[in-house]
Amino acid sequence: MITEQLLSIKHLKKSYEISSGLFRSSGIVNAVDGVDLDIFPNETLGLVGESGCGKSTLSRLILLLEKPDSGEIIFSGHDALKASTQELKALRRSMQIIFQDPFGSLNPRQKVLSIIEEPMRIHKTDTKENIRKRAYSLMDMVGLSIQMATRYPHEFSGGQRQRICIARALAINPRLIICDEPVSSLDVSIQAQILNLLTDLKNELGLSYLFISHDLSVVGYLSDRVVVMYRGRFVEIAAAKDIFSSPLHPYTKCLLDAVPTLKNKGKKIEVKPADTAHGMDYGCDFFARCSVSTDPCSQSKPVLEEKRPGHLAACFNKA
Repeated sequence: MITEQLLSIKHLKKSYEISSGLFRSSGIVNAVDGVDLDIFPNETLGLVGESGCGKSTLSRLILLLEKPDSGEIIFSGHDALKASTQELKALRRSMQIIFQDPFGSLNPRQKVLSIIEEPMRIHKTDTKENIRKRAYSLMDMVGLSIQMATRYPHEFSGGQRQRICIARALAINPRLIICDEPVSSLDVSIQAQILNLLTDLKNELGLSYLFISHDLSVVGYLSDRVVVMYRGRFVEIAAAKDIFSSPLHPYTKCLLDAVPTLKNKGKKIEVKPADTAHGMDYGCDFFARCSVSTDPCSQSKPVLEEKRPGHLAACFNKA
């Protein structure tokens, strides 16, 4: 039985002009370069890649915080880029985000209760009394006591602040939550608590996540499928277990080899810096950093295609 996609993006592109001075342009960066992606109901899709590869830009495009240059964003069967103002407001209620910095994303002048109630007040989801009751219920759901409702963000620990952010994201009953590095600033033990909370909420509420992270162990723990992004393009998509046990793309292998473990203790981790990479005008973007590149790699861009059942990779090398 084929499940209908909750979110489907097609040929999505977003580029930015690089300025080298006042009124002077030095080129164009393709932050998101024609990507296609599906997210299914009750799925956690992990998105990994080094800094500057386009992960955060993609999340802003999905949330319609920025307009793409071209492409389609279909959410629950509705074309978000062609939606009316009223339709767009309804779509945005179904998509929320949890930011990396829980302190920076909370208004320091608002009390916790007000922060959680605010989305419901803006979208006029219910009466004032019922909004208050739901805010208390959400606090309990994410592990915050009711006595904390009158406190300000600076009175909480990092993990508690992230729980506030999760409660706020849940306030208007979204179907998709984008988690943009939500545990990267937390201690390891607190990370585990937040990850367990996200897992429980997903199962209880039937949520879908787009989970963005640099931490491959976190992505592997939480995700059903994983997308690997490099220089604005997807280079590999597969089930999480397949990505970690038998990656196909050299860049994915590079990311996994770069993770410090007891097995490689004392050994120098060999990773070529990103600024030595081949240009984006022609050839594979990973060509200059790849240890298995061949002549076709320098001449044309590989297309993301199925190499094994359910396992896609953009590479000229055979699986």
